[in-house]
Amino acid sequence: MRLPAFNRATAMLFLALFAGLFAAWAARQHIQSRVQLLEAQARVPMVERVVAAYDLPAGTRLGTEHLAVRPIPAATASSDSLSPERFAELSGTVLRSPLRAGDPVLPAHAMAQQQTAFSTYLSAGRRAITMPVDAINSVSGLLQPGDLIDLYVSFEYQRRRITAPLLQGVLVLATGTNTQHVQDAAQLRQGAYATVTLDAAPEDAVKLVAARQGGTITAVLRHPHDAEATQKAVRGDLASLLGVNSPPPVASSNKIPVIYGNNTVRNVRALAPKLVTSGQAAGVFDLPYIPALASAWMQSLAENQNLLPDYGQAGASAPQPGILLE
Repeated sequence: MRLPAFNRATAMLFLALFAGLFAAWAARQHIQSRVQLLEAQARVPMVERVVAAYDLPAGTRLGTEHLAVRPIPAATASSDSLSPERFAELSGTVLRSPLRAGDPVLPAHAMAQQQTAFSTYLSAGRRAITMPVDAINSVSGLLQPGDLIDLYVSFEYQRRRITAPLLQGVLVLATGTNTQHVQDAAQLRQGAYATVTLDAAPEDAVKLVAARQGGTITAVLRHPHDAEATQKAVRGDLASLLGVNSPPPVASSNKIPVIYGNNTVRNVRALAPKLVTSGQAAGVFDLPYIPALASAWMQSLAENQNLLPDYGQAGASAPQPGILLE
């Protein structure tokens, strides 16, 4: 039996109406549940934590551009996660493992950058020897890392005092804890350091150790472009050096009488002491060898004189006299 056309249209109308009401109810329920979820999330305590701004590979040295601050639920925040106030703890550190964008950066993820060992700054075959400043009479604090100095040693030999160059062109690597790579501004201002570290060859280091135990060492500043070695040394006491120990002058007569038994008197020329007529001061002498420059790069500079500036040209700075550090 077929339904009348009127009844069929009515049924379709009621079905459409019911579907519309159900869709509206479902949409309202979805909106309400979403609102409730947002309200519940708003009621969750949040904390700000330092996170990775973007994907970071292992080995990244962290800086401000690598980090960001994001809110994180307090209940899920790690106990060792870092707040923005502790950002400085991560600055300059290196990542141990990779991080994804938004991942909290923990102290366990970062490690302090290892300082380069001071020995790595030495050239192959060179040694760094540290000496107390009183051993080289440099307590005035004039020495700085990178300076060149000459070392003179004074010692007793065969009951005579001798002062001679020990090492020349020695490179100062450090004064106290200050180096050319790491410097303490406060220590530089005060000139306060108790030790000086020098660059030397192994055989030169042995000389320094022996000279410290058997003599007195004095340092003289050297111009950085002075590649000349000196042979001058001093023998004797201060009177000999100044020439004040010369014998008194001989009498005006240059002849004296001599009697041989019963022979007649004859006159012979008097024996006058030989005076120093050369321009070299008494007590000063030249070493039998030319001391080699201690610094390796100074030796290379001496072998390649064309690298030295022409001090005869205008504007060139001539070497200045050494400054005695006593």
